Amino acid sequence: MNRQTIHSFEDFIQPTVSGEISSGTFGMVREDGKRFHEGLDIRPSRVLANGEAADRIFSAIAGKVAYLNHETNGPYGKYVVLVHPEAEIEVYTLYAHLAAIDKNLRVGDPLPQGKAIALMGRSSTPENPTPLERSHLHFEVGLRLSDSFNRWYNKKNDPLKNPNLHGIWNGQNLVGFDPSYILKSTRVNLLDVVHNLPTALAVVIRTRTAPDFVYRYPGLTNGEASTAAGWYIEFTWHGLPKHWTALPADSKQLPSNGFKIVGMNPQMRDLMIQRQMLASDGKKPGEILIQNLEILLSNSR
Repeated sequence: MNRQTIHSFEDFIQPTVSGEISSGTFGMVREDGKRFHEGLDIRPSRVLANGEAADRIFSAIAGKVAYLNHETNGPYGKYVVLVHPEAEIEVYTLYAHLAAIDKNLRVGDPLPQGKAIALMGRSSTPENPTPLERSHLHFEVGLRLSDSFNRWYNKKNDPLKNPNLHGIWNGQNLVGFDPSYILKSTRVNLLDVVHNLPTALAVVIRTRTAPDFVYRYPGLTNGEASTAAGWYIEFTWHGLPKHWTALPADSKQLPSNGFKIVGMNPQMRDLMIQRQMLASDGKKPGEILIQNLEILLSNSR
């Protein structure tokens, strides 16, 4: 799809059965604002005689292959994850619901921007099939919470009955931001994009072991990780930990253990309740905030 022809979301978004264009965009856009969508759904620009999407999928940014899932064993269906070490911050991009992945791709392969990697499709789980008329690419861009995700996952699930099939590229370990920053611009500084995301919530945590997140994304960190007794973390409304400040052991902000909420943007309170970053009372931590903090700290427990 030529960026020069994109003037509005209507030019490329595939809506859900509701028909509302917003339902294919990023945010609390599903089920009357009750369900979060962590990406953009991009419609096909052409179809075959049988109605199937005919579009090839290309790498959005130069990078390398991080993960290939050829099976329909999860909500992403067949999907590809790329990482982008040469970007201002090493984001991932994710391409889901594919019909087929290039059989020559291998994990670790370097890719230039604009390299064909797959075919658009409608793959999902057998229990939740995507109808032909809503074939699309689900596109995400974001950050990975932890390299120790499997440790957290196995504490929450029976690995024999419900194993983690996707390693660190499980969707619960990925936190995205609005991909339209990439699709609507020919050049964008991704670190600036993350810095400029509005802060909705601030949390302080006590931990002697620095989460691997702060080493993976040093551009989001202030202070010395190796000597920190805890962290002041700024979150977006949807759960991305956008800025970290190391706290010394004598910091009066630190709780005796665990974490506490120390600030929030009241204009975003309702949105955070919807996203479950806050509990229904708008004061206590919600399920998503607790989960993301547990995953972030999974290397220290």
